[in-house]
Amino acid sequence: MNATPTTAAAWVQAGFQAQQQGFFEQAEAAYLQALQLQPEHAAALQLLGGLRRRQGDVAQAEALLRRSLQADTRQPHVWNNLGNLLLATQRAEEALAAYAQALDLQPGYADAHYNRARALHALARLPEAAESLNAALAAAPQPTVAMLQLHAQIEGDAGHLESALRTLDKALAAAPEHLGLLHNRAVLLQRQHRHAEALTTHDRAAALGLDAPDAHYNRGNTLQSLGRHGEALAAYRQALSREPTHALALYDLARLRWRLGEAEFDAELRAVLTAPAAPPALAGVHGHLLWRAERHAEAAEAYARAATALPQAAGLQDGLARCLVRLGDVEAGLAAHARAVALAPSDAELHTNHAASLLVAGRPDAALAAAEAACSHNPAHQHAQALRVLAWRLLGGEHASRADRADDPQRLVQAFDLEAPPGFTDMASFNLALAAELQRLHADSQAPIDQTLRGGTQTVGNIFDQRHPLVDALKARISEAVQRYIEGLPADAQHPFLSRRPAAASDWRYTDSWSSKLRSQGFHTDHVHPHGWVSSAYYVSVPQVCDDATQREGWLRFGRPDLPLPGIDRDSLVQRELQPRPGRLVLFPSMAWHGTRPFNDAAERLTIAFDVMPLD
Repeated sequence: MNATPTTAAAWVQAGFQAQQQGFFEQAEAAYLQALQLQPEHAAALQLLGGLRRRQGDVAQAEALLRRSLQADTRQPHVWNNLGNLLLATQRAEEALAAYAQALDLQPGYADAHYNRARALHALARLPEAAESLNAALAAAPQPTVAMLQLHAQIEGDAGHLESALRTLDKALAAAPEHLGLLHNRAVLLQRQHRHAEALTTHDRAAALGLDAPDAHYNRGNTLQSLGRHGEALAAYRQALSREPTHALALYDLARLRWRLGEAEFDAELRAVLTAPAAPPALAGVHGHLLWRAERHAEAAEAYARAATALPQAAGLQDGLARCLVRLGDVEAGLAAHARAVALAPSDAELHTNHAASLLVAGRPDAALAAAEAACSHNPAHQHAQALRVLAWRLLGGEHASRADRADDPQRLVQAFDLEAPPGFTDMASFNLALAAELQRLHADSQAPIDQTLRGGTQTVGNIFDQRHPLVDALKARISEAVQRYIEGLPADAQHPFLSRRPAAASDWRYTDSWSSKLRSQGFHTDHVHPHGWVSSAYYVSVPQVCDDATQREGWLRFGRPDLPLPGIDRDSLVQRELQPRPGRLVLFPSMAWHGTRPFNDAAERLTIAFDVMPLD
C-alpha cells in the first residue's frame, strides 16, 4: 500500500489487492480499518468473512457473511458463498435456501446453479441435482472440470455407470492428471466389476501424488475384490494412518478381518475408541459389528457409550434396545425402542425392530401395532411384513386366516428344475464345471459378519455382475424361470406380496446375487431378505445326506422365525420343507421366513442365490 486510504471503500480496495497478491495479514488489517470507518460495509464484511473461513474460523465467517447480507441483500455472490459455507458444514438444506436467494437475484449465475446441484446431490435428490447441473452447464461459457466431475457422480449414483464413465473420460481429456477425476474413475470401474482396470487407475493416481485417506480406502476395496486380501488390509491401514477415525476404513477392515477368521477382527476400532477424543459415532459402528457377531453384551456397551454422547441419534437407541432385549433386560430394551421411535417416528426400520423385540417380550398384540406402523411408512419393507404375519399367526383366532393368506408357502414357494445351458448335454456336467468356477471365488475362511450363513463362506459383491462365464450362462436360465414364476402368480391387489406382481410382470431386476458354500454342520439361520421381492436358492452341489427324507439334513424350511419366542416351539411354526437337488431352483417371497437344517457330511453344499425386485 502506498498512500494511506482515507475511506472505507479505499481500505476495501487496498485489502482486496493485498489479498490477490497473497498478503493475507495486510488484507485482514485493511478490512478491519474499513469496518472501523463503516461498521456495516457490505464488501468489507464479506471479504473478511472469506478470510476467516480460510483461517478455519467457520462460525465467525458465517456471522460476517450474514452481516454483509443484512447490510445489502442484493449480493448474489455473497449468498453463493454463504451457501458454500453451509454446505461444507453439512447443512445442505440451509445451503439450498442461500443458493435460491443468489439465483433469484441472478438467474444465469452458473456457479450458484452448480453449487445448488452439489447440495441436492448431498441430499440424494438426484433428479433435481441433474436439473440444476444442466442449468449450470447451460449458463457457463464452457463446462468446467468440476461440473463434469459432479455430472459423473450424479450419473453414477443414479446407476448410469457407463454414462458416468464417459463423462469422466471427457473431463480427463481436458485434465489428464486431475487426481480427483482419476480417483472417481477408479471407483466407477470398481462398481462395474472391472477390478484390474480400477487398480491400474488407483495406482496411476497414487503415482501422481494422490495420498488421501479415501483413495487408500477405495484402493483397499478394489484389492479385496481381486482377492488380494493382505494388500487390502495394508491399504485400509494406510487410510487409517492418514485419518485414524476414518469410519468406513475401520468398518471394512474389521469386516475383512472377520472373513479371514481373525479373532481380534475389531482391534483397530478398539484402539481408536480408547482415545479421549474418539468420535462417539465410532462406538455405534463398533456396536453394529458386535451385534452382527452375536456378542450382545459387548454390543450393548458400545451402543450405550455412543447413545450417551449422541442422545438424539435414533439408530443408536435402536441398537441398544435390540441388544438389551436379547440379553433379557426386556423392559429397558423396550424403553430404548420407545426413545428411538419417538426420535424418528417415520422410520420404518425402527418400528420393525421394535416389533421384533415386542414379539421376544411375548407381546404379539403390541408387536402387530408396531409392524403395522412400519408397513404404513414402507409398505415394501420385507422384515416388517414378515413380523406382521408372525404376529397374526401368534395371535390366532381371526388373525390366523390373514396369516395363512399372506404367507402361503404351499402356493407361493415353487421349484424349477432347470435345463442345461448351451454347450452342455446335461445339468450334471454343467454343475460340475460351475462348481469349479465358484470354488475359486470362495477364498475366505468364514462368511461375512452381516450374513446368515454359519459354518461356511459366501462370495462378496453381486456375482451376476462379475462376468463369470458359467454364472452368466446359469443366469440366462434363471431369468427364464423367474419370468415364468412371476407370470404364473395370481393377481391380488390387497396381498402384501402379490400386489406387486403387475409391476414385476412388466419388468424386474436383480438386486443382489451371491454364492454360498456350507461345510459339515453348516446352516443358514432363519431370516427374510430385506432387499428383495422374490428370493431364491439354486443348488449346484448337495451332500448325499440330503437324500434322506426322514432326517431332512440340509433341507430348506419355511415359516420358522429367528426370534426366541417365549413358550413357543419354533419348529411348530415350520410350514414347508424342500429337499435340495442339484440343478433345482427354488423361488419364494422375500418376506417369507426361511433357513436350512444343519447337515453332517464331508461333502459341501454349494448354492447360488439372488433377490429380484419389480421396476415399480
